[in-house]
Amino acid sequence: FHGVLTLLTRALREDAGRRRAHAFRVSGTLLILVFLIVAHASSGGIAAPGLRFFELISWLNLALIVLAGASYFATAITEEKEQGTLGLLQLAGVSPLGLLLGKSTSRLISVLLVFLGQLPFALLAITLGGVTVRQIIAVDIALAAFLVMVANVGLLSSVLMRRSGPACAWVLLALF
Repeated sequence: FHGVLTLLTRALREDAGRRRAHAFRVSGTLLILVFLIVAHASSGGIAAPGLRFFELISWLNLALIVLAGASYFATAITEEKEQGTLGLLQLAGVSPLGLLLGKSTSRLISVLLVFLGQLPFALLAITLGGVTVRQIIAVDIALAAFLVMVANVGLLSSVLMRRSGPACAWVLLALF
């Protein structure tokens, strides 16, 4: 596991410095706000608007996981291959398992932060009615398990393919 912590820290710092990652988190939160407005507007004849709101959030999370698997996780190792830095990492003494854990864990943490930002909104669905805490926890556990599976499928595709494009295509094919 030599270099895993260093690689993980480096990847998390790079992610924290990217405007694109922050814009993605903010846009996801704003989209949930739009879902809240839609749930409120369509709740005229519905006794439980929280159920509709939580359903929209759950579908959004599922779509984000598939999108992340096809683009974000599938390029974990292929980026290093395309930039020619994979050999340098191996030369620095980073083991193959350490490389896999360092690259995939940082990306998994980044995606989990997006879901963590959505948690207060999901809990708001309880006060709107129609959803219980147990249902929210069950859906979140199921989505987290699906996220781990998608991350590993993306990582496998990233290891097997030389370029990012085919790796993304294989992940999409495997998910569908």
